[in-house]
Amino acid sequence: MGSRTGMLKKFRANFDSFEEIWLFIQIFLLVTVLPFRLKFLSLPRVMKTLAPRDFKVCRNMDMEKLKGKIVKFTDYILGRNFFMYKSTCLKRSLVLYYFLRKSGINVHICFGVKYNNKLSDKEAKEKLDGHAWLLYQGIFFWKET
Repeated sequence: MGSRTGMLKKFRANFDSFEEIWLFIQIFLLVTVLPFRLKFLSLPRVMKTLAPRDFKVCRNMDMEKLKGKIVKFTDYILGRNFFMYKSTCLKRSLVLYYFLRKSGINVHICFGVKYNNKLSDKEAKEKLDGHAWLLYQGIFFWKET
């Protein structure tokens, strides 16, 4: 029982406001539905559904703090490595793209694809490796920019 209380206190220590809790819930919900969108929609169609709207996620938060919270919450949720909460570059990039753009941070998402050269020529033609990442002001976006 004590470990649950400690875990709950540690979890609550990551939030300074209701806005941050709401941001966490929104990220959790997108991470939850994103695999289904990717399964049933083409990537261009998924990107269209992730196009930012005209409102901000957290209006009362400093931009750098907001950017840090979006990355922190996304990495926390995807770091669970359970069921659909496993981190992949595509999932992480799409979630960060959506919430950063929605917050007014002008990031760009990039996709790269290559043949898997570890396979034979015949197998490689059937197997592609891909990667997704974000650019912020022309620089590779990871955790801190």
